[in-house]
Amino acid sequence: MERDVAIIGVGMIPWGRYPDPKNPTAYPERTMPEMAVEAIKRALEDAKISWRQVEAMVAGVYLWVSQQAGVHGILSGTAIANLMGYTGIPIVSVANACATGQSILREAVLAVASGECDIALAVAADKSAFGFFRPQSTDAKADIDYIRFVMCGETNPAYWAMECRRRMYEAGTTEEDLALVKVVTSKPAPHNPYARYQRTFTLEEVLKSPMVCDPLRLLMICSTSDGAAAVVVCEYEKAKKICKKPVYINAVTVGTPSFGDPTVRLTYTSSFKKPGVPTLSESRNAVQRVYKMAGLTPDKIDVIELPDNSSWHYFAYLDCILNLDPGEPEKMLRQGDLDPITGKIPVCPSGGIGAFGEAVVAQGLAQVCELVWQLRGEAGQRQVKKDLRHALAQTYGYAGNNAATILSKGW
Repeated sequence: MERDVAIIGVGMIPWGRYPDPKNPTAYPERTMPEMAVEAIKRALEDAKISWRQVEAMVAGVYLWVSQQAGVHGILSGTAIANLMGYTGIPIVSVANACATGQSILREAVLAVASGECDIALAVAADKSAFGFFRPQSTDAKADIDYIRFVMCGETNPAYWAMECRRRMYEAGTTEEDLALVKVVTSKPAPHNPYARYQRTFTLEEVLKSPMVCDPLRLLMICSTSDGAAAVVVCEYEKAKKICKKPVYINAVTVGTPSFGDPTVRLTYTSSFKKPGVPTLSESRNAVQRVYKMAGLTPDKIDVIELPDNSSWHYFAYLDCILNLDPGEPEKMLRQGDLDPITGKIPVCPSGGIGAFGEAVVAQGLAQVCELVWQLRGEAGQRQVKKDLRHALAQTYGYAGNNAATILSKGW
């Protein structure tokens, strides 16, 4: 990068359902652009700048376009700017499934790093489809997602369950290990005002929850939610003048799979295995690249936010992030090393996706918001106890997309 970049402001709205008939005061009816505007206003307030000072914007493209929103879901950036008030700045809308949040952060960072502008904004909002994610068309010739549903009716958790079974066989992961993920990650949830499920869970509760896709029970997988988040980035020297605690962006990357990866990805029903190619290669590629760009190694990371879409994801992505052999994360979890507040390597101090629910295009930015608050020491009762220097966020993306970000204190 030609210039260093820092985060000067972050903003989120609480994750939930908009509207929520049971709680219309906290979760009133809001469109996707309206949710995004609220997140932007909070991020601008945090950065202590005005909307007119933003020189470029990148927005996440709403995934459920065929079910809700229509053209405003595809052209999300201009729909959001229309509500904020057009200022003539360049706006780009990006779709990269669950990796969208950090993908748009990357584009905003590159705009500043290149010298195109000094201040840029990344924003994403999502109103998820209810229940299992499903095809967005009925095109039996070109839509491979629709084709796989017609062929086998396999939902996302079914894929996760098969990979989980393989891990249990190869690494010795137990059902109690899977349940413990939920127990441990839920610890900070009551202290996060943005989390949808602000409560802790016991091992007994998790193990008694209904089976969804063997071996994954209901409390071992995340729900689908609505949410929005925004991040303001700025040229680093200017950032130091604007705010007292700029959060330095060491690196932000996007990864895709390597040919020969044995992982069976969503939308597909088979894979072509090639010797020497690891599983979840899109994640490994993103993480390896982010370490290389940042000039850091896994042992330098002090806190992690990862996508615990299921208990299997939690373990599988720790393999990638910390370069561990399968089975090592399970051992670390049992020893308390991964406790989100007091662990040697705290994981998901936000409460994780398990506490939030999956708001697809927004969740990557939600992770970044949490790590900014953690680095600035502003996380309240969920503040990690150890001294923090470097933080890593990683997001899983549908159909072979992944993204990773490393942040550090810039003051």
